[in-house]
Order: sequence, then C-alpha cells, then structure tokens
Amino acid sequence: MKRILDIAALSGMAAGIALLMQPWWPGGFRLGFFATLVFTVVHVFTSHMNKDGPRPSAGDPDMKTDG
Repeated sequence: MKRILDIAALSGMAAGIALLMQPWWPGGFRLGFFATLVFTVVHVFTSHMNKDGPRPSAGDPDMKTDG
C-alpha cells in the first residue's frame, strides 16, 4: 500500500509540475499548483510511514525489552 501511494504521489507531483509549465491553458497553473501541493503532502506522509506498521508505545505491556 505504501509503495502504491508513493508512486502515485511522485506521478502526481510530476503531472502537477507539467501543468504549471504548460502555456496553453491558463487554468492549468492553478490546478498544477494545487496538485503539486497535495501530492507533495501525500509523499511526505508516505515517506514517514513504517513498513512494519506502528511502533509500540512506551506504555505497551506487549513491548519486548532487552534483559
């Protein structure tokens, strides 16, 4: 799931930048800006996700300790 979201985020950022740079459609600049913004936020979230799931908290009784 993380890999799919990350690929979608990178593709969305590339599409948003392409919309920002095209000269034919004036509304493309606005759409490209918001697409780049949204997909950048998605990329930040996916890059901070763990592959193994959430880490146990310090108060978790099932947390294994050394010793």
